Amino acid sequence: MKNSFLVRRFFILLVVAVILWTALTAVFYSFIAQPVFTRIKVKEITPRIDVISRRVAGTTRYDPFVSETVSMSYALFGNWIFLVDQQGIKLHTEIKFESEQARDALLKHVYESHLQMLDSDEEVKSRIERVPDIKGSLIFVAVPIRAEGFRYGTVVAVHPMQEMNASILSLNLALLFSSLVVLLIMTVPVLIAAFRIVRPLQSIRNVAIAISAGDFTQRADDKEAGEIGDLSRAMNRLSSQLSQAFSDLRVERNRLRQILDGIQEGIIATDRNGLVTHSNTAVWSVFGIKGPDLRGLSPDGFLRTSRLDNFFSQAMETCKTTHVVISKDHRQIDCIITPLETDQHIVDGAVGLFRDITETERLEMTRRDYIANVSHELRTPLTAMRGLLEPLSEGMVKSDSDRQRYYEILMRETHRLSRLINDMLELSRIQTGEAIIKQQAFTIDRMLSDLIFRFQLAAEESNLTLSLENEQPLNEIPSLWGNPDRVEQILVILLDNAIKYTPEEGKIVIKVRDQEQHLAIIVHNSGPGIKGEDIDHVFDRFFKADRAHAQPGTGLGLSIAKELAVHMGHDLDVHSEPGQGADFRLLIPYADTIMNSQQNLKEVFSCTPDDHELVINGIDEDIINPAGVSESEHSSDQAIISTETDTKDLSLSDTIKSLFKNKSSNDEQD
Repeated sequence: MKNSFLVRRFFILLVVAVILWTALTAVFYSFIAQPVFTRIKVKEITPRIDVISRRVAGTTRYDPFVSETVSMSYALFGNWIFLVDQQGIKLHTEIKFESEQARDALLKHVYESHLQMLDSDEEVKSRIERVPDIKGSLIFVAVPIRAEGFRYGTVVAVHPMQEMNASILSLNLALLFSSLVVLLIMTVPVLIAAFRIVRPLQSIRNVAIAISAGDFTQRADDKEAGEIGDLSRAMNRLSSQLSQAFSDLRVERNRLRQILDGIQEGIIATDRNGLVTHSNTAVWSVFGIKGPDLRGLSPDGFLRTSRLDNFFSQAMETCKTTHVVISKDHRQIDCIITPLETDQHIVDGAVGLFRDITETERLEMTRRDYIANVSHELRTPLTAMRGLLEPLSEGMVKSDSDRQRYYEILMRETHRLSRLINDMLELSRIQTGEAIIKQQAFTIDRMLSDLIFRFQLAAEESNLTLSLENEQPLNEIPSLWGNPDRVEQILVILLDNAIKYTPEEGKIVIKVRDQEQHLAIIVHNSGPGIKGEDIDHVFDRFFKADRAHAQPGTGLGLSIAKELAVHMGHDLDVHSEPGQGADFRLLIPYADTIMNSQQNLKEVFSCTPDDHELVINGIDEDIINPAGVSESEHSSDQAIISTETDTKDLSLSDTIKSLFKNKSSNDEQD
């Protein structure tokens, strides 16, 4: 408050007001007082010189009264008296000046007053003149001397204004002194009043500054009455309302942000100038932008570089929704840009919805391919069977050997149709958990030898080379954990797939590698490889990389292999580069690893591994996958563990929970 701007201004205003009042009063007083004092002095002088005028009228001999009055006038009244007629100045008060020029100048002005009176009809004539060589102004008062009604002379009184000016000056000094006293006296009340006015204003100012800085907790002093109190209360209400409004805005903004970030589709909203106002993080994943590409990339810059701003401009210019599908890095992105309008139907911006429809398009293409492929696969054996049945039914085949050949072809086509249907049912049963996969410890050496023998002829017929690469003898490979029939089924699918897609004079190599707690079986082929956009979908249901259907099959084999591996807790993946062939790797855990990590399982199978097998129905996938057991549609609250020699019902809270706990503790140690 000591440095208050308003207090300083109030005090300065007070000082300036007093100074101006004093100065203006002095000026006005000087201009007004001089004529007033002049009139007073004229009224004072006029009676005396009028008496002299009557006593000297008609005579040239002046009585002693006139002579004494004229001679003593300056001493008695402070002025000079002059008796003037046509011959000049006859009698006057003694004039004492330092210079003759001043005396002559005064006498000249006296004579001029005499002449003016003779030419005038006035009874009294006064004027104020400044006479050269005489300090200050002089008042000239003249009355006529008459004889027989005729003016022949004049009595002129000259009064110096030094006394009058001194009086005016003394009054001005008194006025100035009184003004200073008033200023000193009024300073304290004015400052007190200013402080009382400024204090609530200061409080209001602090609230306004706090509001501008985003602090809505400050409150003004609203105890004052009158307009200032009303202003304080209004400011407090404004602060409360703004606080609530900003709180609501923050809630709405956070809610909007959460909604936008929770949407899988990319969203970008712009204003009428094309500047981004809202966006979500999903837009980057939709367009495949991540990692280093995101550094320094703003939504505005992204719109410009991707030329999406043209679609926003088009939507705002046409006031219609723009719908386009763009391609970017093997992605199909559906873009819907809708203009935003105000209540007055004025376009104020646009919002764009971006959806990655690559998977949708791929699934739709897969569905069409699957329908076409399955239809073709079903129609081919049915057409062949119909073509054979018609001549048989009509008795056109007479020879027994021909009929036998027809029957063999019909049986082969029937088996082909049955395999197709069985593949579809098998995949469905595996995915729904209806297929029970029994797991046990088994050896892989005999299986690999049989597979090499079985597929050697098929490889030679296709002019391919099939070989086996193993780091250690097959009979020294430790026992594995899984279902041997299902493992063999997976390897058959991989080998069959390799023979189909490997060109002539190509190579197929089965590589056996030890990888920590797993055995890796890698089926390598020297085929054309798999494209980058297809490799993530190799194991998709009904997916075929060859769009022209050049190779036979329904595209279900790899899907079945993947589902079998997942349900046994194995890992099946693929690595490929175009022109470098493909590596399909199957990871099978060692039986010892499973037995050691699951203490309860080890106690159940304390005898020879080949004598027992494990079946678990309805176990949660997180529990069974590490142990390599299967999931089905049964209740997850109970589990049934059975062997070929004995069947026992165990509670989930006993065996399975302890199994899970042991697995978790082993994982933590690892």
